[in-house]
Amino acid sequence: MALPEPTTARLRMRRVSMDDLDAFVALETALRAREGGDTPDAAKSARYLADFARVWENGELGYWTVLLQERVAGFGGVQPKLWQGRRCWNLYYRVDPALWGQGIATEVAREAVAAGTAVRPEWPVLVETRPWNTAAIRVAEQAGLVRRDDQDGYAVLLLDVTERTGSPGGTAPRPPRAGPGGAPPGS
Repeated sequence: MALPEPTTARLRMRRVSMDDLDAFVALETALRAREGGDTPDAAKSARYLADFARVWENGELGYWTVLLQERVAGFGGVQPKLWQGRRCWNLYYRVDPALWGQGIATEVAREAVAAGTAVRPEWPVLVETRPWNTAAIRVAEQAGLVRRDDQDGYAVLLLDVTERTGSPGGTAPRPPRAGPGGAPPGS
């Protein structure tokens, strides 16, 4: 099976690679500067990115480099994770702060949920984030995930097979595509 690398009306999502290291470090630097944090360690960033790329190299669906008009806008997608003894998709999205408010993270999250569902529909989709990260929680909810009880200091959002279909093992519908500004059509 060919693994999804989707394109929307404005975004192209391709498998992440080590060629993206400079963009990855620049994004982490911009995010940390906005949060008042330290400059990221380039070697640690390279290890993270290598781990992301290895998922693809192992034949699994993994995170994408997100391009807006051929410029790296961020990184996101799903990749396999073992959570509470269960295989699931870990949903991830990081967008350049200069592009926040344009619905990019929501668009990526919806495409990622659809891709993960197409590849392994029996796996739930998971987001774990800090409870105060309201933007990440809102994006996960707009992609169809439902907030659960917080665990170990993390907000947990989950989209399980039964929530997507009403019955275990069913086929999930594709989440609605974002309209102008990232809002769902008709909102």
